[in-house]
Amino acid sequence: MQKFAHVTIVGCGLLGGSFALALRRAGFTGRITACGGRRSPQLAVERGIADALETSFDANQPCEADLVFLAAPIGGILDFLKTKGHLLKPGALVTDAGSTKVEICRTAPTALPAHVAFIGGHPMAGSEHTGVEYATAHLFERATWALMAEHTATAEQFEALQNLIVSFGARSLVTTPDRHDAAVALISHLPQLVASTLATLLDAEHDGAVAERALAQQLAATGWRDMTRLAGSSFSVWRDIVMTNQPNVTHALSVMISELQALQEALAQRDFNAARALFDQANQSVAEHRALQYKAFDKMT
Repeated sequence: MQKFAHVTIVGCGLLGGSFALALRRAGFTGRITACGGRRSPQLAVERGIADALETSFDANQPCEADLVFLAAPIGGILDFLKTKGHLLKPGALVTDAGSTKVEICRTAPTALPAHVAFIGGHPMAGSEHTGVEYATAHLFERATWALMAEHTATAEQFEALQNLIVSFGARSLVTTPDRHDAAVALISHLPQLVASTLATLLDAEHDGAVAERALAQQLAATGWRDMTRLAGSSFSVWRDIVMTNQPNVTHALSVMISELQALQEALAQRDFNAARALFDQANQSVAEHRALQYKAFDKMT
């Protein structure tokens, strides 16, 4: 744990604040500083999540952090790498929480000086809420944390980051940026877009009468709320995700639209066996996923 004596968090919102709290919960006794954004770093200090503001970057001074965690939106991460990376001290390790990896991992090796190591990362944890006020030390428990196999760190640095992740109660999974971005388009980015689209159906002018939509709003219960929870997410975060993973997101949408069209045609022809087959396949897929998750985390205990 104390391989990192000073940790700086750039973008101290939900993920950045939770990273700091998880550090403390895991026994970290070093210094935590925060920067990035107008209000969140100060709020993190006021709430005791960070020890102090990190002022070196604004002052164009060297930063003494051993570990820098980039938890800003993707555009902010890319901007930091290009404009502030040269201020990091020799031997520093930089990692990030960006939801897409190809562009970040392409930028980091050329933007950062040779004496600074970079490991792309993505903790598969979060919420529809944003802001350091929602930070929790338990956010990463039983979460999968993707680490990129294509990095510039030493084996010792990579192991140190993995050990840190495990101390949070998470599981590290090593993959490549291309594979990561294709996978998260399906299991993260597509669900967000589907939830957002579904949530608009009660407000948009569709075929149903206004009175029927009003009744639907009153009848909507747990199923609707569960399906549309992600619709509360901010586009300020998702804008960069969609822009940097557009081909994979477009492909995932095309596959889903095709599946929905096939189901629509089957139901129009009163082929209810198609619906039954869909449910059977979905039940099996969910069961297999849960078993895989339980098996993966059982190995850690």
